[in-house]
Amino acid sequence: MIITPDQIHSKWRSVDFSHGGYIQLEITHPLEWYIGYKGIDEKTLLVISANEPERIPSSKSLLVSKGLRTDGRWTLTFTLMRKDQDSVFETLCADIICYSETAADEAAALLQVAKRYKQWDKLLEHQRKSLMDESSRKGLFGELVFLNQVMDNGRPALPAVQGWVGPDGADQDFAYDSFWHEIKTVGISADSITISSLEQLNTESSGEIVVMRVDKCAPQHADARSLAEEVDLTVERISSDSDALTLLENKLSKYGYIDLPEYREQKYHYSGRERFFVGDGFPRLTSANVPTQITAAQYSISLAGIAAWKMEE
Repeated sequence: MIITPDQIHSKWRSVDFSHGGYIQLEITHPLEWYIGYKGIDEKTLLVISANEPERIPSSKSLLVSKGLRTDGRWTLTFTLMRKDQDSVFETLCADIICYSETAADEAAALLQVAKRYKQWDKLLEHQRKSLMDESSRKGLFGELVFLNQVMDNGRPALPAVQGWVGPDGADQDFAYDSFWHEIKTVGISADSITISSLEQLNTESSGEIVVMRVDKCAPQHADARSLAEEVDLTVERISSDSDALTLLENKLSKYGYIDLPEYREQKYHYSGRERFFVGDGFPRLTSANVPTQITAAQYSISLAGIAAWKMEE
């Protein structure tokens, strides 16, 4: 039986948190699972096993502890410390349970639990409060398509991934050899793009805006891929380079991505791209050309209006 975040939420609502306590999840699994409250309003996921779990460090979001019971079995608990991450914690609980349910035995299941938690910990470390919204999913899809195109053009895996600097907080998404690339993922019918800040195009070095055309589509559409499938394709492509793979996983977690069923449902179709050179004369708002009283701005650029800057492939 696959348990969902909604079922987890419903179970938690049935627990009286004012005095603490737990209820067992009635599922088929190598481990015993309970949810409840360690203290007043402290949501906790609890695992019981005959095998000793490995020591898992706590984080700012979750307190993790293990203990030996009087019957000789071990407990492993995950307690939520940040109430603003309540909904994502419920998703985490359901996902960890499902991720480890196919393990051959308790010992193997505990290893799977620890592995999956560590992936979630990276995500929560960046204070993500929920699943990625649709705009973020399409944006990541477009950036991964571009990253694969960079490798198609001959750049090795590690330098290609290193140049994906957007997840690290850079103003532009990619930077290679002093030339930057800002990715704008829009639908096929979009006639404009949005520049999110005065800093996004405020650079002395030349670069380009790459408009990636990505639309939702039916699963049977030719070349349809979900976000998770695009991630899988990229991971498989660089899997022989462990440094590139580790770096990619880190950047995905900073973006807010972890492999969840929700990211495998919606399919997308990439239909092409347009490139626009950004240099002297390109129409843009920056802190250097707006009144000093304006400290922040978001604006749209007409694609037809910048046709003169369009680059040939």
